[in-house]
Amino acid sequence: MISIEIPVLHGKYLNQLFESIRNQTFQDYEVVIVNSSSNENVSDLIQQYGFKEIKEKVKLLKARYLAHYYSKSDYTLLLDETRTLRKDALALLSSLNHDMVIIGEEEIGDSFWVRLANLDKENIMECNTAEAIKGFALPRFFRREILDKAFEKLRENLKEKFGEIIFPDHELIYYEASRVSSDVFSLKDKLIMHYGDARLSEIARKYYRYGMSVRVLKGTPYSNLTRISRKKRNICKGNKLLLYLLYLTRGIPFLLGYLL
Repeated sequence: MISIEIPVLHGKYLNQLFESIRNQTFQDYEVVIVNSSSNENVSDLIQQYGFKEIKEKVKLLKARYLAHYYSKSDYTLLLDETRTLRKDALALLSSLNHDMVIIGEEEIGDSFWVRLANLDKENIMECNTAEAIKGFALPRFFRREILDKAFEKLRENLKEKFGEIIFPDHELIYYEASRVSSDVFSLKDKLIMHYGDARLSEIARKYYRYGMSVRVLKGTPYSNLTRISRKKRNICKGNKLLLYLLYLTRGIPFLLGYLL
């Protein structure tokens, strides 16, 4: 069985996400949702689908931990409320035997920024190796005991700051998981569709918040994850200048959030 673990704050795309789960060709799964939303409709929707709900207002890293704590399967799929699954996603993942799996993704939409984000994703999967310190190619599918050990170490190292982390939640998980196992497989099939940032203003707001959040890591064993230089990618596809524009558009508000 696969545990699908989802933190929820807004709930904008939950209908699409839940339908993509319900329509999977592989049906041996459980869905565990940590609901930090103040919108009562979110709870109603979770109940309609019969998924497990933990209702608690927590920040993202702790939400992922709670979802995992209350799950019970041998394998875990870390999802977000903005990501849906291709119909055969769970079937393909269930056929693999790896400690961690990086999964191909595709942005939904056709705006200029969405096209650049898709080009960036293509470069990540085709032109770069999986390195936890860089944190741009992240496993979403984990063997349970690997994730158990990663969370245990994060709680030990972050102490009271564990409950304050919004970003880089997923990167922290992979960083610790990579110390437990080097068995990481890249599945290039685009099994996950993402409702990402279609406008410049959305990108700027998000990365400014990310910059503010990452300040929490100062003075912790993970302070090395605050460096933007670790995000340097190899580019082998598409227009480099346009990709550099995307990186600047993300990097400048991130720096402002981190420094101001």
